Amino acid sequence: MISPVQRWSVALIALLWVAQATASGAIVPTPPAGVLPEMQSRARQLRSATLVSEVVSHAALRRVLEHGGYVAGSEREFYGRAPVFNHVTERVLRFRGGAGAATYLRWLRAHAPESLGAPRSVTAFELGAEGFVYRPRGCGCHSDTPTYLVAWQRGPLVLTVLASGNGATAGTVGGLARRLDRAAP
Repeated sequence: MISPVQRWSVALIALLWVAQATASGAIVPTPPAGVLPEMQSRARQLRSATLVSEVVSHAALRRVLEHGGYVAGSEREFYGRAPVFNHVTERVLRFRGGAGAATYLRWLRAHAPESLGAPRSVTAFELGAEGFVYRPRGCGCHSDTPTYLVAWQRGPLVLTVLASGNGATAGTVGGLARRLDRAAP
């Protein structure tokens, strides 16, 4: 049984840990849920291990995140059948500084074909430094669903929107990206 003094000590340590994490910027607010009200959503915080596990080049991304000073990230995933989209993932990733964010953004652009396939097009995106819109080629079959990755940097943040759906276009996904940019901390 824990004594009242021990309970108080544990509570104080927990509060100090949360305060330190918050002060250092280790918590990144999750993208808002109401952007696509016709779709269900779920949110999660993104540790570096989660990001590394999602890519083919594990060691390369691990180095980019470590040397770039990755702090924390968050994600909101939307899913369901809607007129425009059937799947959207919005992410906000925080680095200690702009240089680390820029390095990650360059890595993401160079390695997008590993996850999404060969590009149909890669164009500049007007938000943030070195922003881009990546459109994978797709299979060219009747079930090919338009997919877009939009990524950009704002100071120590890298923001991304990955969206697919029969009504997805560079314009509709760009609209989601502009909303995420306005909502980001």
